[in-house]
Amino acid sequence: MRVIEQELQGDFNSDRFVNQFVLGPVFADVLAGWQQVEIDQSFRLTAHPGLNITQVGDGGKSITIVGYILDPRRPEATNSDVAECLLGTFSNLDRLIKATSPFGGRWVLVARSEEQTALFNDALGLRQVFFTGPDFSEGVWAASQPGLLAWLFNLKVDDEAAKFLDSYVIRTYREYRWPGNATAFRETTHLLPNHYLDLRTGRVWRFWPKAPIEKATLVQGVDNAVEILEGLMDAAYRRFDLVLGMTAGLDSRVVLAAARRNRNKLRAITVRQGQLPDDHADLVVAARLLGQLDIPHSVVKALPYMSAAFSKAFKENVFLAHDHYGPDAEAIRHEFSREKVAATGSGAEVARASFRARIDANKSRYSAVDLARLLLMEDNEFAVRAYARWLDETGDLHGVHLLDLLSWENLHGNWLAGTQLEFDFAWRDIFTPFNCRSLLVELLSIDEKYRSAPDYPAFRLLIEKMWPELLDETINPHKSKKHDRSLWKTLWRGSKNRLKRYLFKLGLR
Repeated sequence: MRVIEQELQGDFNSDRFVNQFVLGPVFADVLAGWQQVEIDQSFRLTAHPGLNITQVGDGGKSITIVGYILDPRRPEATNSDVAECLLGTFSNLDRLIKATSPFGGRWVLVARSEEQTALFNDALGLRQVFFTGPDFSEGVWAASQPGLLAWLFNLKVDDEAAKFLDSYVIRTYREYRWPGNATAFRETTHLLPNHYLDLRTGRVWRFWPKAPIEKATLVQGVDNAVEILEGLMDAAYRRFDLVLGMTAGLDSRVVLAAARRNRNKLRAITVRQGQLPDDHADLVVAARLLGQLDIPHSVVKALPYMSAAFSKAFKENVFLAHDHYGPDAEAIRHEFSREKVAATGSGAEVARASFRARIDANKSRYSAVDLARLLLMEDNEFAVRAYARWLDETGDLHGVHLLDLLSWENLHGNWLAGTQLEFDFAWRDIFTPFNCRSLLVELLSIDEKYRSAPDYPAFRLLIEKMWPELLDETINPHKSKKHDRSLWKTLWRGSKNRLKRYLFKLGLR
């Protein structure tokens, strides 16, 4: 193991809006040097030079993929191979969307036919889409973040959104995120996962869930998940120069296990954040495990602050980027110069029975206030309205638990997706194996008791099936004692936060 110290230096201005795109009635010519791809006579795509764009067409139909897409059944398949395969299934949009379920990656797909031009993205929405209404500047515009649209069209932060940004919820929570499909600008809306955007009308439609998930036994569900995970890791290693992010946690251990067939290519890093002590389990356990396996491992040591030049560029790249991610991003960028793709264990929480300890999971109905509190936004009016809109459109969940859908669309589709956009400034791209609809559905098909805290038996069985030696090292030893007090802390946190918010309004905090 070696430790990499960050040096505060670098010219970052050449990477404005890195890995981002904008789609609209005309090309965004102001983005000089960017790729320009015509979708049809009404829509034109302008994309950052480093962002992969693949387009295939046949007669009156075409498919355009923004980003990268992986087939776990054919790890050798390229973006073009996948696009050609999908074009063959494109008899209608529903069938096309269903055909993308097995695929992983981080992508946006624009499908054009004579009847319709529509857009949807990967399972967790990690290649984000924000869009305007059809009456905005000659028609619908879509982009990778609302800040890019605001920059292009000089949009101003909405008054209600400004109040939300100045609220106790945002000021006191460094992992802040937007609720539901809300954004800072009245003209823009976030396309949440499991929805598609009709580009010709500007209307959004939910496409999942549309039928009950077929239940599986623990062994069946895990075996099916293993096949997908290993296939996705094989595909990613064929496509990219990968670096695995490792901690003491369960999810990074699953990703490492899935990479066993590529052991000769493995390389892992752990980011030692500015305030993290040198003896923290995330550093010690990861180093010990990887050392025993003779896997190259580096600790990238971030400083507690960003350099002035990096801070300016980081915040200009993504609207309202999180300050506390900046030092980590700068350290990673300094070490790898945006030449590596990061593999992360994010997204697994969707199938880990989220929120069950914080609310009655057997409630027949949840209110928008319930959801706002669950996502640590208390009774904030802006957030409550956003979650009310989301609740209104969920419809028949076909047996999917609302709390799991909440985690999928409102936690991962917002916070995680936004985080990855920010870290594009440090990595060439980011690969999340759990970002695959078929994989998530396979895991959700397993009885909840096997997917729940504290032991998460299904996830441990995944590791046992793929690389059992990884279980010889304890998972998250620093969290075992904390779990014993989790229920009390949850109950106390709710009362304490409401008291803090009241004092904040009185100007006493």
